[in-house]
Amino acid sequence: MWQPEAARAPYRILAMSEAGKPPVVPAPLIRVREGVTIDVSITNRSEAELVVHGLHDRTSPPSELRIAAHGKATARFRPGSTGTYFYWATKKEPLDNRTGDDSQLTGALVVDPREGSPEDRVFVFGHYNTGGPNGLDSWVINGRSWPDTERLRYDAGQTVRWRWINGSSSSHPMHLHGQYFRVLRDGDNQRDAPRAADLPEMVVTESLPTGRTMTMEWTAERAGNWLFHCHILFHVIPDNRLPLPQWYTEYAELPHDQHMFGLVLGLTISGGGQSAPREIKEPRRLTLRVGERPGVKFATHGLESPGLGYAIGDGPVTAPGPMLVLQRAQPVEIDVVNQIAHATSVHWHGIELESYYDGVPHWGGDGRRRTPYIEPGMSFLAKFTPPRAGTFIYHTHFNEFAQLSSGLYGALIVLEPGQTLDPALDHTFIISRGGVNDGEDPVLVNGAISAAPVALRRGVTHRLRLIGITPVQTATVALLDGNQPVECRPLAKDGAMLEAGRTSPRAAQIKVAPGETYDFTITPQRAGELRLEVTLKLPNKTVKAEARLPVR
Repeated sequence: MWQPEAARAPYRILAMSEAGKPPVVPAPLIRVREGVTIDVSITNRSEAELVVHGLHDRTSPPSELRIAAHGKATARFRPGSTGTYFYWATKKEPLDNRTGDDSQLTGALVVDPREGSPEDRVFVFGHYNTGGPNGLDSWVINGRSWPDTERLRYDAGQTVRWRWINGSSSSHPMHLHGQYFRVLRDGDNQRDAPRAADLPEMVVTESLPTGRTMTMEWTAERAGNWLFHCHILFHVIPDNRLPLPQWYTEYAELPHDQHMFGLVLGLTISGGGQSAPREIKEPRRLTLRVGERPGVKFATHGLESPGLGYAIGDGPVTAPGPMLVLQRAQPVEIDVVNQIAHATSVHWHGIELESYYDGVPHWGGDGRRRTPYIEPGMSFLAKFTPPRAGTFIYHTHFNEFAQLSSGLYGALIVLEPGQTLDPALDHTFIISRGGVNDGEDPVLVNGAISAAPVALRRGVTHRLRLIGITPVQTATVALLDGNQPVECRPLAKDGAMLEAGRTSPRAAQIKVAPGETYDFTITPQRAGELRLEVTLKLPNKTVKAEARLPVR
């Protein structure tokens, strides 16, 4: 009997246990040093035949164990080289479609070097779906869904190392608030290796596909409460607690710990001395209005929702919101004024700032104060000083699916002091969705299916910034000359400049998950027309959007 959330009734599932111990989710951790031989004996007490994967030597092709109902099986193997692996069992479904009562039969298999590993934590994703309109649809970390996931505490300056295993049915773009993390190793359950030189290492959002593993490291730099969560909104919004269409409307009526669910970890960082003195500068002051877009309506599941957007000062309300262009080391104070019918908040995605201003209502903050949501007709003054130049996002972090799908997102660009944004050479493309019907509504580039043309100059280097803020799906983005990708040079990921060894030229085609930003440069060599094509695969169809880039 498994209870991923204390507020929900327990469900009867298949689970594994070590002999003489109670069943656990995830399955028991197997952890050895390199060179050790593992002997496993499994007794199947269920009524179904089970197939167990992952209990084999990684230097050989994958093998499986078939265990009849009430049967037994054994395996003897050396797991292979150092790395993060896993074993899993199923009645009949593949890993990416295993959501029934066998979906939590996943356990970590960690192989440490002979001399041992630094202290770390191991996390396993799972997904259980009972089906039906009132069923349980739980996305879990180590068998628990927010608000019952583990709360982690660290001291300022502490180095944190995590191993992640995706044994669930979906990819998960994992986003860390307030600080960056480094991806040290990637694995596919057969091979685990240091991050490849052609992939970004320092990120704030990293997508982990089904069946993959990741070892990451970060430094707890800023005191306060933070989140590490999946950026696929169906994996973090409380739709499993609320009947449609209530979960589109007013989260402010929910208890404060139920504004999220699923794949969310709460982090508290304590301590930290005085930061180095900074030059005192007069802050730049802005007013960001949250409003409705006149004449724009969205509908699904009986819901009629107004189109939403942002405006600067007295400007028009638009979606995407107006680009915010800030400067590194220049303090800014943004008065966020809520003029819509429901509470909201603004998260400054990728910005390193104080937790109180991070935009997570009732969680962000420190021991003195907690971040409020912004009630209709009220405002909140966000203060921060961007510590690095790059491409970031601002977006709602409250009732996210309805508000983000309706238009509450925009580009946040931070420049070096004294720089200006040259629209002839610096181009931003925001990838989003056009409505709250996730199975039908279009994918958009800069708010349109066919975005306004962007002129390029032949023989001149241009910077292109890609921002992924779709609510659910990962987009494939390609810059094409005819039907072939052009050559580009990667420049930055999530606002962090890439190291020199990670900027080699490559084909301009990339997958952009929710919450990711990518910067790259291109230098067109001949006149003609390039095309930025965005493709999104929905459950029953594929949708596309584009922007044309004439070269002169």
